[in-house]
Amino acid sequence: MKTPIFNIHDLILVLTSVVCLLLVVFYWVLAQQKTLSARFLSGFFLGVGISALCNLLLWSDVVFPQSEFSKKLLLVGLVGAIIGKSLCLYFYVLSITKEQFSTERLHALHLIHLTIIPAALLAGLDSDHLRFLPGIYTEYSVQLTNALWHYLKCLPMLYAFAAAWQIRRYKQQLKNFYSSLQLDGPWWLFILTMGFALNWAWSLIVHLLGQSINASISDNFGIVDNYLTFFLVNALFIYSLLYAHQLLHPAEKSRERETVSQVTSDLDIQSIRDAMEKYQLYLKPNLTIEEFAKQVGIHYREVSSIINKEFNTNFFEFVNEYRVKKAKSLLQDSASADKTILDILLESGFNSKSSFHRFFKRYTGMSAADFRKKQQSAQTQQPE
Repeated sequence: MKTPIFNIHDLILVLTSVVCLLLVVFYWVLAQQKTLSARFLSGFFLGVGISALCNLLLWSDVVFPQSEFSKKLLLVGLVGAIIGKSLCLYFYVLSITKEQFSTERLHALHLIHLTIIPAALLAGLDSDHLRFLPGIYTEYSVQLTNALWHYLKCLPMLYAFAAAWQIRRYKQQLKNFYSSLQLDGPWWLFILTMGFALNWAWSLIVHLLGQSINASISDNFGIVDNYLTFFLVNALFIYSLLYAHQLLHPAEKSRERETVSQVTSDLDIQSIRDAMEKYQLYLKPNLTIEEFAKQVGIHYREVSSIINKEFNTNFFEFVNEYRVKKAKSLLQDSASADKTILDILLESGFNSKSSFHRFFKRYTGMSAADFRKKQQSAQTQQPE
């Protein structure tokens, strides 16, 4: 940025820093439960805030640091904040999508990224090099600075995509364990995480294009990154208040080796079919795979494996397909003509209107109301 500090674009960086600081204060002072996820989220907000402030100081010609120490400190602050926000976002996602999550020794390997800070200082780099100021470069320092910027642009993007992959995996685990669940929380978390990933991917693209396009155009593209960051930070905070505490957790794998048969017997497959078709276990709205497995007398991991392999689906889809079949039979039954759609979905085992309508339309290609009208029309047209 080549304009004074309080132009509208710089003001976004200032607001981002202030908002992030306030969010950290909220979590550490006002929040009643200081959970591990809250600490990671606070660390993420702190990293975003410091990186916004460092970017403001780095690219402003008005408040740019003058002393050698402040130039070194600015480099340390920027690099540390970028690494910190990358790690904290990833571990925040892990902490709220894994039951009984705790830090382990292997997690400390992620801190190896911090070694880039002393390496950059020992190589003689400072904020002047990060700005590519003329007259201070050797060919060697240019290569080092470019490598550092590439690293700083790629790292957050990679960790954000890794976090998004973890959320996708988490959603699949939920579907293997629960028959009824609201996916609004995981869906919004995935959208926000992908938002950060794409935002940082945009930042990387702008950085790469900046070496081949006009500097003013590159600056304008880069400004978009600041606005997106401000929006996403506030959205993530709202998400953490509304949805994070509502996330469900699948059963964690036991550290002890469990004996699960590798061979699927026809008897086990038939037991699962009978549980659905004969005993109609799907009518229990909040049925989980553990409860289902107890009824059929098979370990729930083996039940999950059978449903995945033999029925080519997951527990969530498997149960809800039977519920849709039940709803169709009720809608076709003249004895249920006076029942409302709400009555039908509840009798079919659904406990959510949105889930019912989504699954019903998926399996029939039409809404329940349209399906009922079609059946009634077909019945009146039949000759007596």
